[in-house]
Amino acid sequence: MKEVITSRQGISMVILLMLSEAFVVSPIKSAKSDIWLAILLGLLITCIIVLIYCRILVKFPDKNFFEILTFVFGNIIGNIIGIIYVLYCFYIGALVLSTFTLFTSIVGLENTPKIIIASGVIILVITGIKKGLEVIGRWSEFFARIVYPIIIITVILMLTMVEVFNLTPVLANGIKPVINGAFEVIAFPFAEIFTFLLIINTKTVKETKSIYKIFLIGLLLGGFALLITHVSAYLSLGDFAYMNSYFSVYTAVSRINIRDVIQRIEIIIAVIFIIGGFIKVTIYLLAGFYGVKNIFKLDDYKFIVTPFSIISLIISLTTVTSIMELQKHIYYYNYLAMLMQIILPLIILIGVEIKCKISKT
Repeated sequence: MKEVITSRQGISMVILLMLSEAFVVSPIKSAKSDIWLAILLGLLITCIIVLIYCRILVKFPDKNFFEILTFVFGNIIGNIIGIIYVLYCFYIGALVLSTFTLFTSIVGLENTPKIIIASGVIILVITGIKKGLEVIGRWSEFFARIVYPIIIITVILMLTMVEVFNLTPVLANGIKPVINGAFEVIAFPFAEIFTFLLIINTKTVKETKSIYKIFLIGLLLGGFALLITHVSAYLSLGDFAYMNSYFSVYTAVSRINIRDVIQRIEIIIAVIFIIGGFIKVTIYLLAGFYGVKNIFKLDDYKFIVTPFSIISLIISLTTVTSIMELQKHIYYYNYLAMLMQIILPLIILIGVEIKCKISKT
């Protein structure tokens, strides 16, 4: 059955993918008071990277990403690259599930075994994947309509605590920390929208131009939300508290107290993370299953969803058992992300352009 999503649903999926972990876990540690410059620079660079993603898809409108790989590089090399991306998707899906489980157990369900929390999420993820991309798109559009206004309201409430001088002096440590911070935020979460390259194509959306619309508008809206939330959190907490908090935005929101009436609203942040985390795990695992289906020429991927999802659950529970281990994985993830989200797509684009020129001659 052909699955089609609207551009609005695709944009909503991009926003929720970007805002899940990055909404509570600080994506930037290097830039400090120049965090706003690093995010803006990272957003600008990612816009260029996104054009690479879109170009790959629109050059072959009748093929998905994995079909493009085999068409351009041949069956052997194309499938090897495809398998690398499948493993990458399953690994990141498990890592996001670990983050979700740790966050929930730390801020809310301290005495609940992590396996109970993670199992509850994976059951919802299995259900979502089996329902298909269209249903996930509708869920995302519904959730995004709720999440985005809540983010705006939360930022406005945080403004009651801000100290503007926390962002001064500008470029106190030079441009290098800003550049490092920009690449941190590109790796996590901006360029993570690469995952959509694996699950959509021009046949999945109604118009070819919708590919650019989904990637670019989703990136800009998600990037804007990330900018205002983390800059507000930095202004509210100051450098030391922001840098030493595992969940900086959550910590900042927990300090909101307006006349002893509006307080203890950090549950809002938890709810947003739960929604975004569920969507993000679902999208990553769905991308992995799409890859398995195309590489092994399966008629349907749904019969492998449950066993492979359970394997991801086991990996998430055994590889990351504490917040310190999670920080270590995130550190090394930045290097892996540069390879998978920037270097390999650029090589693939070069191969696509060469293949198109050869086909025309």
